[in-house]
Amino acid sequence: MRELHSDDSVLIQTRDGEDVPGDRLLLSFTGIGHGKSVGRVQKPEFPSAGNGFANTIFVTDITRSWGNALDFDDIGAVLAPHMEGREVYALGNSMGGFLAVLAAQFWPIKRVVGFVPQFSVRPKVIPKEARWSEYRAAISDWRYSSLQDRFSPGTEYFLFSGRKGPDWRQWRRFPEAPNISNVLFSDLGHGVAKHLKRTGVLNPIIAACFEGRFSLDWLNATSPFKAELRAPKSGGPTPRPGPR
Repeated sequence: MRELHSDDSVLIQTRDGEDVPGDRLLLSFTGIGHGKSVGRVQKPEFPSAGNGFANTIFVTDITRSWGNALDFDDIGAVLAPHMEGREVYALGNSMGGFLAVLAAQFWPIKRVVGFVPQFSVRPKVIPKEARWSEYRAAISDWRYSSLQDRFSPGTEYFLFSGRKGPDWRQWRRFPEAPNISNVLFSDLGHGVAKHLKRTGVLNPIIAACFEGRFSLDWLNATSPFKAELRAPKSGGPTPRPGPR
């Protein structure tokens, strides 16, 4: 792991010191991590998802601001030499999923995979969202208040969420479009990626999305967890008890 850039709001690292031959680059956006201290820098996530890519670059919003404290022009300048001449893909979990979707507004990203991404954590947008309060309270300038109108028509999105627990307030707000697949796991909650990893299907699912061969039938034949595509105009379900 080599550091490309760091400042008060972002840490950018690369998996390989130098890009290896290849025409694909993966951007992995880090979530809030598991530490309770705002001052603790999160560990990069999905370190093996970019095997076979020219490189994987990990972008960490160390302030846990859902991008509101980041300068995407500065980040783009760091990424530009690695993106040049390559197809770019993006990946993230939770806050990282939010940032992976948002990133396609700034750079030409072919496909995005997001696990349990938020639509918004701003109380004004989703008033009953009670999680991550200490991080939300530190955001003073909501430049990226939500993902409303943040989906790019030239990017393909695969968003994976769980029906259990409070995430329904988030996934029901995502737009419906031919380039957006909203996938729901019936018996999972916010820990979708954790459970897929535990059962050995996380990286195969990510690869299927990035390689353009993902389908719901394939997913249900591969994963032990039943999944469905969100029905058009679906509202929030009766929350199912207990996160998983």
